[in-house]
Amino acid sequence: MRTTAPLLLYAAALAGGLFLTFRPTWESGFARAQTERGDGMLNHYILEHSWKVVAGRDYRGTVSTPPCFHPEPNTLWYSEHLFGAAPVYWALRLAGVPYDHAYQWWQIVLTGLNFAAFALAVRWLRGPHLLAALGGYLWAFSLIQIDQVKHQQMIPRFLMPLAAYHAWMFVLTVRTPVADAPGSPTSGSDGPGDPLRHLNRMAAAEFGQAVTCVNSGWFLVSGLLTFLVLALALRPGGWAAALRLAWARTGRVALILGGWAAAMILAYVPYFVVNWGLMRGYEECLPFLPTTEAWLTGVPGTVWEPVVSPGRARVVNENWLFCGFGLYALMLAATAHLLATAARRGRPPEHGVILAALLAAGLWVVVTLRVGDTSPWAVVRHAPGGHAIRCVSRVYVTVYLFGTLGAVVWLARVTGRLRPGVRAAALGAVAAWCVAEQVGYDPPSFDKADFYTVVDRAAAELRKGDIGYVVPRYTDTTGTKMETVYGEVLGMWAGLRANVPVVNGYSGRTPAGDYPWTGLPVPDADLRKWLAGKFRGRLVIVDPDDPAATRVIVIE
Repeated sequence: MRTTAPLLLYAAALAGGLFLTFRPTWESGFARAQTERGDGMLNHYILEHSWKVVAGRDYRGTVSTPPCFHPEPNTLWYSEHLFGAAPVYWALRLAGVPYDHAYQWWQIVLTGLNFAAFALAVRWLRGPHLLAALGGYLWAFSLIQIDQVKHQQMIPRFLMPLAAYHAWMFVLTVRTPVADAPGSPTSGSDGPGDPLRHLNRMAAAEFGQAVTCVNSGWFLVSGLLTFLVLALALRPGGWAAALRLAWARTGRVALILGGWAAAMILAYVPYFVVNWGLMRGYEECLPFLPTTEAWLTGVPGTVWEPVVSPGRARVVNENWLFCGFGLYALMLAATAHLLATAARRGRPPEHGVILAALLAAGLWVVVTLRVGDTSPWAVVRHAPGGHAIRCVSRVYVTVYLFGTLGAVVWLARVTGRLRPGVRAAALGAVAAWCVAEQVGYDPPSFDKADFYTVVDRAAAELRKGDIGYVVPRYTDTTGTKMETVYGEVLGMWAGLRANVPVVNGYSGRTPAGDYPWTGLPVPDADLRKWLAGKFRGRLVIVDPDDPAATRVIVIE
């Protein structure tokens, strides 16, 4: 019974969260895809491309050069490559799951892993099952996470709570001048409490996240550094102990930090080379810098609709960051309590670490906050790698990672002395409040036939040439006209399905030179100009709405 009840709790939280997050998928019997046909289908394209490379079978793309933007090489590095999460997709494809269903299951499996990883981190930090399930639910199924399914590269975050846990334990296991009791979890001895083991695992998790998603990887590095600086400062003797450890075990510390840093640099060398000289200007970031109102604006349909709806007219949808007042209240209460008791003698060292997590979350709200046209981000963005960040509102991963973990662990500690029945009732009420605030949003979706069927129709025409160009516009079964980047993504997919390279492309950038403007029907003269001296053969031009209008021109 003691095992069954927690398992039922986790199963209920996981099943309920997955249902709400992927409700259109479940209710349509996987006939509908989430959430849109731009970035969503681009991410699927990248995953299917990587699978075709792994599977072989005379595929005309290579690891770094998908069959788009033809004949420009190394275009994979224009955007996310998802290598860290792609093996899950490969396993599904290897098991015989069709490509469209594999993408849907990939999202579901990774979201489930997000829940499990956060819940596990809370349990490792001695949180009760109810708070572990709550933490996992908020990390995987809160409103911002459901909404951000539209950017599937932001889904795989299961390594982030593991990195935060090991950073937390690194601080607690470093031996301070007054050493912890020998053999305790914080003794600093070799074994489970070895701080360097935690440091190594933290760096490994960060590396894994960074090769999964550039945005979440960068914000995780930034958040971890902020947290470690604060946590070592707030734990009495923390910085002195860390420096003594580094001095005493210089070789191993250098191997861990140097080794993972070298691996990170090697993983990003292709990005640096291909995108050398390119950067996101501050003006480009400005619309995506969160305002105070952004943190109080959320998706439609929730219990707080009358409160959060006014902001949607003024806040771009990338900046709808609100996840309920319950979580905010927990974060603020925890911070206030820990600050008020910071000077108390005999305070457990962990209190400083919990406070550091909460302060790190708050600090990243402040340094990315926009007031008018000004923001500390104008300076912060010059940190290594910061010039690659355009959608700064994705700082939510750092804020909610450290804020939620700090609040949940604080709640576990302050309720630890309550009688079991009273504690269960109190924690149950908090959990019910927080979860209720995440309910009500109906995620957008579309009928898969309105994309993949059109793709296959265009792919059949593409096989009439050596390479192709798909006019970037089409009409779906509802009569909706899809143009610009949506048409480009469809053209990319048609080339992938036909195994025919296409000039079409959509990503974080376009090739330099005379590349035809993305999203607009391109005249033959511009196509010839782009291909001149790079390709000789038959170029087939396909109109998805009129296959009979397919024509072939010869490029000399």
